[in-house]
Amino acid sequence: MSGKADSFGFENYRRGGLERIGDASVLLRAEQFAGAIYLAGRGVESILRAMVWKADRQVRQGSKSLETGHDLRALLALVSNLGLLVSANDRDRLEDRVQRVSRLWYNNLRFAPSKYIETRWLGLGEFGKGRRFKSFKEAASAYFDDCSAIVKRCEILCEKSK
Repeated sequence: MSGKADSFGFENYRRGGLERIGDASVLLRAEQFAGAIYLAGRGVESILRAMVWKADRQVRQGSKSLETGHDLRALLALVSNLGLLVSANDRDRLEDRVQRVSRLWYNNLRFAPSKYIETRWLGLGEFGKGRRFKSFKEAASAYFDDCSAIVKRCEILCEKSK
């Protein structure tokens, strides 16, 4: 690695986000829920990072750090503060989805088996009797749909800002 501030940057975060959501789709279809859930969340993190890298000159130059950890809400706040969510509709819809994904995802899920995530989500009321989603499979599919929608919308916003 050269040490250059932009050695990773926008394009790698963008492509990585797109690949992770694709990987998550394959795992979801195979009912490998833990991997699908983790990678879909990672795709969201990556595309939000891409947006920040593209819009923030100081981050690109290395004079400002992109230290948000894996906090999707903090990344969304950066994206919003950079003025990338022009319309209230973009901001509100993206924020609602990121808030839901953030409630269910965190970086250490990369170590978790599906049963752990299923139990955690059941405890959070994400699915079950009398809930919007009856099963873990339905909840995982809806979560993936939210992650996919976030990635697609951010990709469109990235394209618009070229």
